[in-house]
Amino acid sequence: MVLHRRSLFLIALAAVFAMALTALPQVTSADAGSGESGGRAVAHKGGGAKINSAAARRNAPSAKMERIVVDGLPINAVEPTLGLTKDGHIFYTAFQGNTRIEVAHSANGGKSWDLRSPQIAGRNVHLLSVDPYIYVDRYTDRIFNIDLTAACSYMSFSDDKGKSWITNPLACGRPVNDHQTLFSGPPVVTPMSVYPNIVYYCWNDVGSSSCSKSIDGGVTFHPTGSPAYPGVDPDAGGQGDGFCGGLHAHGYVGGDGTVYLPKGHCDQPWLAISKDEGRTWTRVQVAKNGTSTHEAGVAADAKGNIYYAWTARDRLPYLAVSKNGGKTWSKPIMIGPPGLKEANLPGLDVGAPGKVAVVYMGSENSPFRPGKDDNGGECTAVGACPSSDEYKKTTWNGYMTISANALDKNPLFYSATVNNKKDPLIRDTCGPGRCRAVYDFIDIVIAKDGTTWGAFVDGCIAICAQAGSSNIGSEGIVGHLVGGPKLR
Repeated sequence: MVLHRRSLFLIALAAVFAMALTALPQVTSADAGSGESGGRAVAHKGGGAKINSAAARRNAPSAKMERIVVDGLPINAVEPTLGLTKDGHIFYTAFQGNTRIEVAHSANGGKSWDLRSPQIAGRNVHLLSVDPYIYVDRYTDRIFNIDLTAACSYMSFSDDKGKSWITNPLACGRPVNDHQTLFSGPPVVTPMSVYPNIVYYCWNDVGSSSCSKSIDGGVTFHPTGSPAYPGVDPDAGGQGDGFCGGLHAHGYVGGDGTVYLPKGHCDQPWLAISKDEGRTWTRVQVAKNGTSTHEAGVAADAKGNIYYAWTARDRLPYLAVSKNGGKTWSKPIMIGPPGLKEANLPGLDVGAPGKVAVVYMGSENSPFRPGKDDNGGECTAVGACPSSDEYKKTTWNGYMTISANALDKNPLFYSATVNNKKDPLIRDTCGPGRCRAVYDFIDIVIAKDGTTWGAFVDGCIAICAQAGSSNIGSEGIVGHLVGGPKLR
C-alpha cells in the first residue's frame, strides 16, 4: 500500500491493516460480469500509428480473459501478482472475503482453479494482508508467497507446486516496511550451497527504498547495504525539500546477477542498479519526460539489454532500452495503441532478446489533457486538470502490449485489452498512482513457451458492468495472448 508523508508513516501503517477488514465487498457467482475477452490485438508502431498491412494483421494475437473461480465462487483480489512454473502451472494471489489471503492455482491455462494456500491443520497460516505478493523463481520453480505485516512479512515457499509449504514469519530485514517486492536471481559474490539463487526483498520505508537478501532460499534475510534510493534526494530534482519518498516498483535480477529496481523517483523515471548483490547502487535517470506514478517495469535479456517501461507526464506508456548496462538509453517510444488517452500501473517482462511484454491499465475515453493545473503545476494529481467529475463516465481496461523486435529503431507492437471494452474493469478514476479496486500494481509474466500472461482485477462487476454505476466488488482475473509472435 502507498504511504505518502513521513509524518503519517506509523498512522498509515496501522490503517493498512484496518482497511483489510472493510475495504472490499464479498462477491458471489451471481455478481460476475459478462467475462467476455478482448479479442484481436491491434498492430501499431511507436506513437500509436496503426498498421494496416495484411501480414501484420495475420500475425496479431488474440487476448483471452480467465476469471478465477473456485468451487463456483469468484475470488476477490487486490494488487494482483502471478507466477508460472516451467510446465505452465499458474499461481495468483487472492484476497478472499476480507478474511484471508489465498493462493489460487490452475494447471490448465486458467480454465479451472483450486486453492493451494499455506496451511496448518486445515487453516491458512498467513496473516490477513492487503499487500499480497506471489513470485515463482524462473530458474528453480520455487514458489514464494509473501504477505506484508507492520514489522516484516510472512513468507511461505513451496517446491512441489503448492502441495506443501515452509513458512517464515520474519521475511524482511528490518521493520518497518511497506509496498514490498520479492525476486531472485544468480549470485555475484556470495558462494551458494543451500539454494542456487539469491532471494531479494525490497520495500518502502518512506525515508528510503531498502533491500534485504536471503542466501538460503527464504529461510533467513539480511540487509544488503546502502538503500537503493534515498527518500530525500535534492540532486534528482525533488520538489521543495527534495522529498521523493521510498515507493518503488517490482525488482528484477539479470542472468549475470545484476539487480535492477525501477522507480518513478522525483517525478522522473529512474533505475537503481547493483552489481554486488545490493551492497552498493548506481542510480541512472532513464528519460526526461517525467512520470505519473512510482510504478515502472524493468527486465534484462540474456545479452544484457535492459528494457524499462513507465507512464510519463502525459500519462501514456513508454518504453526505453539500454544496450550498455544503463549508461545511455534509447529515445522513449510511446507504446500505447491508437486511441489510448491515459494509462496507469505499468509492468514489464522480457523473453528472448528484443522480445518484450508490457502491462498497464488504460482508457480510451479519459478526459485527461496534458497541461498545467490552476496553480501552474503539471497535471499529475487525480482531478488536477480535468476535474474529478469529468471522470465519472471514464472506463478502464486491462492492456497487454508486446513486441518481438523491440531492439529495432522502429519496432512493431501488438496491443490488446484482455476484457471486452463494453465490460470495463474500472469506471471513474484510475490513478495516477493508486487505481480504485486494483490499488497499486498489476503484473505480467512471459511463460517458458513464449506466451504472455497478465494479472488483473475486475473492479466493475454486477450493476457496474450492466448499468454503468459505481464500482462493485473486486474479482481476480488473468489475461493471456493466444497466437502471434512467441516471446521466448
